[in-house]
Amino acid sequence: MKVVERLFELQELEMGPQAEAAENRRAAENLRKEIPDPILGHYDRLRARGKKGVALVRHGVCTGCQMKLASGPFAALRRDDDIAMCDNCARYLLLCPEPAAPAANPAAPASKKPAAKRGRPKAKPALVE
Repeated sequence: MKVVERLFELQELEMGPQAEAAENRRAAENLRKEIPDPILGHYDRLRARGKKGVALVRHGVCTGCQMKLASGPFAALRRDDDIAMCDNCARYLLLCPEPAAPAANPAAPASKKPAAKRGRPKAKPALVE
């Protein structure tokens, strides 16, 4: 499992509704042992300010600050090369799995409007009095 996924799991344990439960505290301590100290230090600084340390990325947007990621960092995040951080809010980024697009109903044909006629409008006959 990746480090950022471990951080997200730790965040869910520490900020969840059962954060003070003894088993959650033990699980959080075990997760903290698996995460490198520099990464954990940055995460703890964000948490000390009352912020989440890990933000999900949905449709190229950081859910922590609601800013769209630049194409380069977003591509690197999708390639899963390295740990990514948001340039705006400094949270660690975790790519949220995109839900599959709903399949179109093949039984119901799509209703289309008739195509508009192109060309010159017809001349109206002049009124004779």
